[in-house]
Amino acid sequence: MAMRRSHLSTLAVLLLLLAVACSPDAGKPATPAPAAKAAVTEPAVRPDRAPLVEGPVSPDGLKAILGTGDLAVGRNRVGFVLTSRNGFVTEPAATVSSRYYAISGSEGDPGESVEATYHPWPYGNRGLYAVWMEFDQAGSWGVDVAVAGPDGQVRTAQLFFEVAASLSAPAVGTPAIKSVTRTVNDVETLAQLTTGSMHDEELYQTTIAEAVSSGRPTVIVFASPAFCANAVCGPQVEVLQQLKDKYKGVANFIHVDFYDNPDEIQGDLSRSRLSPSVMEWGLPSIEWSFVIDARGVVSARFEAFATFEEVEEELRRVL
Repeated sequence: MAMRRSHLSTLAVLLLLLAVACSPDAGKPATPAPAAKAAVTEPAVRPDRAPLVEGPVSPDGLKAILGTGDLAVGRNRVGFVLTSRNGFVTEPAATVSSRYYAISGSEGDPGESVEATYHPWPYGNRGLYAVWMEFDQAGSWGVDVAVAGPDGQVRTAQLFFEVAASLSAPAVGTPAIKSVTRTVNDVETLAQLTTGSMHDEELYQTTIAEAVSSGRPTVIVFASPAFCANAVCGPQVEVLQQLKDKYKGVANFIHVDFYDNPDEIQGDLSRSRLSPSVMEWGLPSIEWSFVIDARGVVSARFEAFATFEEVEEELRRVL
């Protein structure tokens, strides 16, 4: 009986091998399984936890705080706030002179001297000084800031920072990253899309990928309205809403919260997860605005708070 079973088993194996050999797919290489989409992992130092670059308090009592840390070789928008013993400095202009420090501790090599314009924010006695500056090499740089007070007395402050070989966030002239962001169709409530109290459904109607491929200009704001409370953060989503109301139908307007789980945070940022698109765009700080032209190319970028007038000027260039 055991011998009979053995013959039967051998026959079954031979029949199986014959069936495989006669199969129309025999001899063809196996089709590889589709590769899984690579997960976007959070950076070692999260952009929402990176400290601001602050200058020393000068003998005049001034301190400069950098709002635009993503600086690279070339032409850059440099933004900073000035504080004094009495609060934020709000004079209309300041002179900014740059220096390159090839050797630590040296006096530095003089660069350019330009005038920064003060941009007041919509509410409160705050604002950001902004100026375009050229950096011809990577490394350690600094600026001397001089501002005249109401009494005509000039006060000064210093600020030191690093200039990289290339930018972290998308540069002007590069294609916008086609992130598949969440919309109102993906959630039950808007509290799942934004940490703010202003819930405007029109800012969450389309994904970034759809918007930048639509043939119309797009304005994108990455910000967390409820948790962006440092010295250079402002009401950027409100600015986006105002632009949307004025230019509705001729451009796309999208808000992406910095956090992927705003409804789960409940005031405790240790629960927070970065939005995947924040990591896809390589954003190194917590508040950004981008203007994308009709071809899907980055036309303007603003790190830290940008006023309605600043963003509108860039939007009108691409309409």
